[in-house]
Amino acid sequence: MNKLFLLALLAAFSIATIWMAPYFGAAEYSEEIRALRLPRATLAWFSGGALAVAGLLMQTLLRNDLATPFTLGIASSASFGAFVCFAFPAISATMWAPPLLGFICAIATIVLIIKLSSSNLGHNGILLVGITINFVFGAALMIVRHLAPPYRMTKLEHWLMGSIETSSFEPAWVVAAAALLSLAIIWTKRHDLDQYSFDIKVAQARGVNIPKLMNVGLATNGLLTAAVVTQCGPIAFIGLLVPHALRPFIGHSHKYMLPACWLLGSGFLVFADTLSRSLLIFGRSSDIPVGIITALVGGPAFLLIVLRKSKKAPH
Repeated sequence: MNKLFLLALLAAFSIATIWMAPYFGAAEYSEEIRALRLPRATLAWFSGGALAVAGLLMQTLLRNDLATPFTLGIASSASFGAFVCFAFPAISATMWAPPLLGFICAIATIVLIIKLSSSNLGHNGILLVGITINFVFGAALMIVRHLAPPYRMTKLEHWLMGSIETSSFEPAWVVAAAALLSLAIIWTKRHDLDQYSFDIKVAQARGVNIPKLMNVGLATNGLLTAAVVTQCGPIAFIGLLVPHALRPFIGHSHKYMLPACWLLGSGFLVFADTLSRSLLIFGRSSDIPVGIITALVGGPAFLLIVLRKSKKAPH
């Protein structure tokens, strides 16, 4: 299939989901309801695209097909910062406190990872550092959950499962600013990423500054991930599934993979969020966290992709 034609199809799908999303749901169809749903659909559109691009970036930089935006612990640190504000309202004086503290924690983690990546740890060493960071912040998150007031727990648990709940455009603009800035930076490195994904030694021989590429890639991944997590909580599988779903059709060129991942990721999350608030469970509107939908859809879909690849692989 022609790559440009496929990109056009993905663009049509992505635009259609955000255009139609406000019209679906269990509530009455009215201009007021649609006006409330549009900010939510906009946040989902930017968040889905950001997670898909971050997943592609991590799989390229770590040369690991199982890498996700959450692999290096940046999401865990951002979640911890935002969760502290949500759990204790006295800390959160304004609506900007959760994303601000989440970004501070994420930036500290990014700086640590960049410092460690400049040593001779290698890809496996960086992965182990990320796993360690995930465990540490996971434990810290459980401590905060234990200390949080009981009346806050329902909302907190909902957020931890990945939830897109907003009636204003401000959260969407936070994610949009971070996502568009990161995408612009990554786009300038697309040729370097192509050479790096092919062979590191060849990339070095052709003048690619590998340490700089790693630092820029890790920083932009951190910005993308922190922006989404502080606004929506951790949403699984998009960063893992989308690049795998597109590679058989698009190939490995980042010139095509970057826009394709953005379009499919954004459309997929808007679709999942629309589904999450449109399902009727036991006769009533569910509005279950979108992270559950992405896991239910993404898990089996990723398994099918893996099984399909294993059948094609030579034995």
